[in-house]
Amino acid sequence: MNDKFKIRLCSDLDYEEMVADICYDNNTVAIITQENGSNNMEIDIFPPEQGMLSWKFSLNDLINILQIAKKALLKTRKMSGNN
Repeated sequence: MNDKFKIRLCSDLDYEEMVADICYDNNTVAIITQENGSNNMEIDIFPPEQGMLSWKFSLNDLINILQIAKKALLKTRKMSGNN
């Protein structure tokens, strides 16, 4: 997997449940939220930083990092007892 992708699990004041920030090269690409339950996670996708026309990375790398983030969020739900 691409080393430029990172996941930050965090608690955001805008959400009751934990969220996963998906970062690429230290810039937030998206946030996965689980406010509507583990079967209804949503993703907020952000535009690239100024000066960039678009994000460009491997589709497989993006799919992999999203799957890892989803599994990590599901694990936090189990640990907190929120199913």
